[in-house]
Amino acid sequence: MKIKCPSCGQSGFHQLARREYPPMAPQIVGGIAMSFVYQLSRKGRFHCDKCGEIFYSHTIGSRFWFALWTLFWLLLAWAILRLVIAGNL
Repeated sequence: MKIKCPSCGQSGFHQLARREYPPMAPQIVGGIAMSFVYQLSRKGRFHCDKCGEIFYSHTIGSRFWFALWTLFWLLLAWAILRLVIAGNL
């Protein structure tokens, strides 16, 4: 998977740190492990060396962690749905 700048199409870039703080919701719902999965699943922030554009893009690693994050929410929704159907909620 090759990351390219969306404005100029060049592949020369370097990764920047995210400026925002991580939200607390993943820690409350899934604990510290799910908070790490959420953070690793987010798009990376990059700076193009040619045009100076700052853009966000997934990496191979972030796509893997995004799949785990999605799986977590699907399993959680499935468990809640089973409880509702069974009449236990």
